[in-house]
Amino acid sequence: MDIYADERFARATLGWLCEPGDARLRQLLAQHGPVDTVDMLSGVGVPFVPRHEIRHLPAKRWWGEAAVVVEEAQRGGGRVVIPADLDWPTGLRDRDGGEPVCLWVRGPAQIPQQAASVTIVGSRAASNYGITVAADLAAELTGRHWTVVSSGALGIDGTVLRAALAAEGDAVAVLPGGLDQLHPHQHRGLFDRLAEDGLLLSAWPPGARPTLERMLANQSLLAGLTAGTVLVEASLRSRALQVVRHAVDLGRVGMVVPGPVTSAVSAGCHELLRADPRVRPVAHAGHVLADLTPQTGGEPGEGGGAW
Repeated sequence: MDIYADERFARATLGWLCEPGDARLRQLLAQHGPVDTVDMLSGVGVPFVPRHEIRHLPAKRWWGEAAVVVEEAQRGGGRVVIPADLDWPTGLRDRDGGEPVCLWVRGPAQIPQQAASVTIVGSRAASNYGITVAADLAAELTGRHWTVVSSGALGIDGTVLRAALAAEGDAVAVLPGGLDQLHPHQHRGLFDRLAEDGLLLSAWPPGARPTLERMLANQSLLAGLTAGTVLVEASLRSRALQVVRHAVDLGRVGMVVPGPVTSAVSAGCHELLRADPRVRPVAHAGHVLADLTPQTGGEPGEGGGAW
């Protein structure tokens, strides 16, 4: 029996109704808890802002629709994870916007725990150099029993998840929309494989589309879940740069793989290294592990050859 059943259902309902970072919802949860917050919002008319996908529905339908979606999500092989669960990722509590009201997950892999997980992100327009670097890095880190986390986007992000799966390691895609709104469509096969052998994770409920605003919010989740973020290729305007910035702002380790100085998709990496002294250059998995675990890290070159 799930001793948190009432809280789980309440949090999932609130997660279906509102955006994860809703300030008003966060205040109500802190003051009243999830079960009483649901009662207040549904019964006494306390105002709140629903997700834009459901604003066209009459307010009286929100609660019934939410109950159906929550039940279907859990029957369909997924589950709703809440802060009371033992495997709730503690790193999310460090985020300035607060932790999500719940997480929606699907797949057999464990939810990434900060002390043994690393985020790897990079350019969508990745070069052969970047693809090789990213795949080798993911394979070596999973071989050392680290969980590899990324967004599932085209280019570097999808590459590291495929490489982690191929190495029979834990691969986790953190998605900016509902688990029924998988994006990009070119990675449907990858997402299906992750649902079978890895993990799909989202702070957004079924039906939530991956908008630009949600993609930007998802960068903070990617940074907060893990001990550090590695950037492999990024142009000067790449959104992947922001994941590393979030990481160092949260007290995580920010790492960048340098590339050819003539490469436009490494220009953002080089500029970040010049602009932010908190960011570390890394050349292989040994460097990454030495920075993530300085108390036990070996020599900088240990664990892998330079690329």
